[in-house]
Amino acid sequence: MLRFAFTIFLLFPVTAFAGEWPTYRHDNRRSGVSEENLNFPLKPLWTHQGGTPRQAWSGPAKWDAFSGNAGLQSMRNFDPCYYVTIDEGQVYYGSSHDNAVHALDAKSGSERWVFFTEAPVRLPPTLFDGAVYAGSDDGHLYALNSKNGKLIWKDHGAPSERRIPSNASLISLWPVRTSALIANDSLYYAASLTPWESSWLVSVDPKSGQRKFAEEMSGVTLQGALLATAETLIAPQGRSSPLLFDAKTGKAAGALSLAGGVFCLVTEDEQILAGPISQKAKDSQLLLTNPEGKKVATFNDTTRAVLSMGTAYLHTRGKLKAIRYAENSAELWSVITPIPSELIVCENAVLIGLGNSLSAYSRERGELLWTAEVDGRVHGLAITNGTLVASTSLGAIHAFGP
Repeated sequence: MLRFAFTIFLLFPVTAFAGEWPTYRHDNRRSGVSEENLNFPLKPLWTHQGGTPRQAWSGPAKWDAFSGNAGLQSMRNFDPCYYVTIDEGQVYYGSSHDNAVHALDAKSGSERWVFFTEAPVRLPPTLFDGAVYAGSDDGHLYALNSKNGKLIWKDHGAPSERRIPSNASLISLWPVRTSALIANDSLYYAASLTPWESSWLVSVDPKSGQRKFAEEMSGVTLQGALLATAETLIAPQGRSSPLLFDAKTGKAAGALSLAGGVFCLVTEDEQILAGPISQKAKDSQLLLTNPEGKKVATFNDTTRAVLSMGTAYLHTRGKLKAIRYAENSAELWSVITPIPSELIVCENAVLIGLGNSLSAYSRERGELLWTAEVDGRVHGLAITNGTLVASTSLGAIHAFGP
């Protein structure tokens, strides 16, 4: 029996306050939940153009002859835009266009500093205690000074300097394509690419970069944002089930056999939402699993969701809905919308990213509060101090505020 000892205060060494967005999807649970209120309507504040992203994987097969399916979804769509993290007046992102970590002024969007690596940076930096932590396809995890971008330390997750060509870049055979995750006074990341080469799960001291452990494993491909409970790490793989590891030792602790893909989150009560199982399903599915590994609920025709305090906010079969999934799936409200590519919630709104636009709906009643047009499909949303930041497939980062 697999159990996840879950203590919300241990998920991040310093609690993510309402005005911060210090890691991918806000916290180590990847909840997508902010405690902030946004004052609508919002107006455009600034736009930063970072160049079109060069994704790690081009997408799924065009069709599956065995299952007779077309229009298959990607199972490794972890870098379709420049996701951002935000703290102390700066917006950070990693770039697959120019292989760099960027810091922008949160009020003006002007660039404060840039740090170049030797290959694409595919996931947003994690911010903690004055430092910026980001992994690169060059096989390193970098710790940078948040004020000036100067290198503090770097750790080489790969066992050698071997490089291979990939999407117009020369990358390590062991790229760092997981977010840096900080929990229980440790920083975790993985260096991994293919199941026929060894992969490495690494833990270091976030201050010094000194190694705590480096676990070698085979037959896995660790990609996407790591998640954490108090004692367990969860590592997405894409086409295979997310893997579980003991946070103290890095030893394998099982897998989420009912899930796949790179979209995962942990709820306040230890349950895990992940999916889809495979790209063959005729509709998209997210599966909710309890700490014992048993299926609790299936959300059909759904690719993005937020679960908060027993309520699921999700899009299914043409409608954005709020459902009390813990209470016999009672529907609180629903509204017709296009299929979102991103979904987060704040204290007073459900925010969705769409093709060339984004919208906000009342969290309580579902009525439309605000909408705005942008260039490209919105895959990333983040909130800080009354400002909403949207990242698109064309490499643009848009900020909206009161």
